[in-house]
Amino acid sequence: MTGPARTEASIVGAARSLLAEGGTETCSMRAVAEGAGVTAGAIYKHFRDKSALVEHVVQLAFESLDRSLLEAITPLPVGTFARIAALGDAYLRFAAEHEEEFKVLFMPLRGGRRMLSEVPGEGGYRVLRQCVVEARDAGTIRQGDPDLISFYLWSRVHGIVMLLLACDFDEVLEADGGQHPLNLFELTRLYVMEGLQA
Repeated sequence: MTGPARTEASIVGAARSLLAEGGTETCSMRAVAEGAGVTAGAIYKHFRDKSALVEHVVQLAFESLDRSLLEAITPLPVGTFARIAALGDAYLRFAAEHEEEFKVLFMPLRGGRRMLSEVPGEGGYRVLRQCVVEARDAGTIRQGDPDLISFYLWSRVHGIVMLLLACDFDEVLEADGGQHPLNLFELTRLYVMEGLQA
């Protein structure tokens, strides 16, 4: 990695840590410079302003998530439920192994909420919807609106991560394997496949 590329990587890493820790409020150019070991002026050689830096960090995080999801489904047969489950596993694994990047993905941004189409890779939604359509067309899952099914599946997996980031469930969950997101995803998978009907 060349000098300028190494400097940019340091700037991005420092900004990502600050954004994950406290959002855009804690991510001042001065704090980024201190974390990256550069002068504040050096940042402007790589990024127009703070907004451009934040946007770049968020974009990289979404691209990283998208790669993880695609790698998870590539070896699996199209139209299978295994592909949909693999997406859930990959999403949870990404959140656990890349916690800073995951926190950056869904932090509030100035200017309000974005359209899903404005998010790189639609935040993983595009590949999830594709797998849902393929599974529906193959008769693997029930017929229905692929967007509603995708929203349901995504909210389930995302909900597991966000609840575990915010709360300790040791007092109420005694599942083998503890509170690791992948364990809870596996243990509740039957509810998704068969519903809660007795």
